[in-house]
Amino acid sequence: MTTGQDKLATKPYARRKSDIEWTNATWNPLVGCSLASPGCTNCYAMRQAHRIEAMGMSPAYKGLTKLVNGKPVWTGKVGRATNAAMRKPLGVRAGTVFFVNSMSDFFHPDMADAWRDEAYEIMKATPHHTYQVLTKRPEIAVEYLGRRDRFADLRNVWIGASVERAQETWRIDALRLVPAALRFLSVEPLIARIGPVIDVSGIGWVITGGESGGDARPVDLEWVREVRDVCVAEGVPFFHKQWGSWRFNPLVVRDGLTPREAARRDLDPEAKGGASLDGRLWRQMPNDLPLAPRRAAKG
Repeated sequence: MTTGQDKLATKPYARRKSDIEWTNATWNPLVGCSLASPGCTNCYAMRQAHRIEAMGMSPAYKGLTKLVNGKPVWTGKVGRATNAAMRKPLGVRAGTVFFVNSMSDFFHPDMADAWRDEAYEIMKATPHHTYQVLTKRPEIAVEYLGRRDRFADLRNVWIGASVERAQETWRIDALRLVPAALRFLSVEPLIARIGPVIDVSGIGWVITGGESGGDARPVDLEWVREVRDVCVAEGVPFFHKQWGSWRFNPLVVRDGLTPREAARRDLDPEAKGGASLDGRLWRQMPNDLPLAPRRAAKG
């Protein structure tokens, strides 16, 4: 199998501007969310939304979070972003891989279909872009696209589901029912074992990653290996994004290096906690889409 790490596609794409290793840029036509499962506990988007509101950067973020024990938490309020934010892809000429709704869940049950329709019309009008729509609610994606046949066959829209532990693997079954050009899994933050075997039939890409931040929960090397081994066996592109913290990096946990030493040895020290897995970077992309690193990695 040819992968994005092994061979770059000939189609020109914009260079990566996002800190998220598996996308070029983010697009947030909708904002706000609520906690869906334990993977949401330390969601970075809650902190970011709180900062945006506190700085008065966008009226769309007002009331999206509240402080609980001194930490921002979603209130459950959701809404449409500003016109400028909604229309962002229309002004981008170079083909770009957009992660859709890093600050929300596109298929949150309280999102209005009219807002989703508007965003989908923009995706339909910009076939030179690729859109990665990630959700913790794939069952709602099935329902919505069942009512919107005109969006179900868009070749530039990927639909993914977040699966952070074994208890959420039911989302994979729901995802398989979603009509999409490509279905993918974000096994991030990986906070518990989901293997040793998962069913990836009908899945075109799998991402793993450890949780980051001061309250990050540990990720185990064997949990990641199990997911990788299933992907390799089934021929599914596999992308390990990060360990989340240097204290979880196998170079520290297994080999006894200090975090500083591990940062010098890891093949992607720019990733949170590094990303080396068994001596290599696993950065495979579906369809040979090139996602150039923001800085050249070592090795």
